[in-house]
Amino acid sequence: MKVVINAVAAKMSGAVTYVTSLLHHLPPPESGFRFFVFLPGETAKLLPEVRANIQLCPLPVEYSGGWKRIWWEQVTLRRFLRREKVDLLYSSANFAMFRCPVRQVLLVRNALYFSRIYRQMVLTRHSLAFRLDFTLRRWLILLSVRSADVLMTPTQAMLDELRQGSELVAKRIVVNPYGVLPADPEGGAEKHDPNSTTASQRPVRLIYVSLYSDHKNLTTLLNALPLLNRNGGGRFLLQTTVDPGWKGAAWTATHKADLELARVPAVAPWVEFLRPLTRPQLQQLYGDADLFVFPSFCESFGHPMVEAMVHGLPVVAADTPVNREMCGEAAVYFRPLDPQDLAEKVALVGRDRALSEKLGAEGRRRAAACFRWQDHVERLLQAFHAA
Repeated sequence: MKVVINAVAAKMSGAVTYVTSLLHHLPPPESGFRFFVFLPGETAKLLPEVRANIQLCPLPVEYSGGWKRIWWEQVTLRRFLRREKVDLLYSSANFAMFRCPVRQVLLVRNALYFSRIYRQMVLTRHSLAFRLDFTLRRWLILLSVRSADVLMTPTQAMLDELRQGSELVAKRIVVNPYGVLPADPEGGAEKHDPNSTTASQRPVRLIYVSLYSDHKNLTTLLNALPLLNRNGGGRFLLQTTVDPGWKGAAWTATHKADLELARVPAVAPWVEFLRPLTRPQLQQLYGDADLFVFPSFCESFGHPMVEAMVHGLPVVAADTPVNREMCGEAAVYFRPLDPQDLAEKVALVGRDRALSEKLGAEGRRRAAACFRWQDHVERLLQAFHAA
């Protein structure tokens, strides 16, 4: 079977993690599969060697968004499918080929376009041009859903939100969670014992891993830090890659306000912004931390939460359907826009060793049972055959 994987949007963060892990677990040549993988040239340079039945087809980065992407996906790629007599197209990032000449599996993985809280809390703060672009993209995703033979989402909660905006009755639908890479057994320092004699002399290490965006809800987390440390004891220190000063954050409506908030004297001593990390550095960060905080209120999957669970970290997460689906009993949940509730839940977990260990153990068990890349690829291949 000849399969084209359209990963042209895999420029950074979770999209790169997805295509890297996917290619590593695709079946070997003797399976009868042959894969053509279209992706940005810069991403292709980062990939390790692939199997002989996988052909990487790098594209200039400008084809990953805007009208050039639409033209390439709807015209240029269509010609390739016909010329190479491809059997199936896997569109891995929200947008499908309309009137596709072959069977098509579509992964919808961006929850922003169907999130009520995002439209109410964030979208209204953006410019008219941004809102019009958002509306156009949402409309194109809905058309894409109708054009696919098999629709796939990474979580049931993401599918439920998508159902509210589109008629999906006639579609073959697959909920297919992603996998997660194992923890480095040698990464990280020895965990801190909050009951030790030195407990009052060092902060509880909180981490929040992601890229900055409006919906990542950094504001609520920053506002919680003074509440956690108001006794002057310096109990809780946040390290985060969710940096409003990151150059890629300039398009957001919240980055300026968050930058100002981060400089407030009651906040600044308790937060450290980190540059984007390599995998070994990220493993070290997880290994050294005491608690993982995830205030994001709009996700389709929430990969950092699973990474935290792999490392046995207790999780404090915003109370959303996706976050509960991902973490189950491995997390404590707070009202997404309530800094006081977030501070209380972080303090509860950070000071209760038994609860922290219970959450960490459940996280390890859940990650191992529910989030394996091999399982994701097997379900994906089943969807290919079904299409």
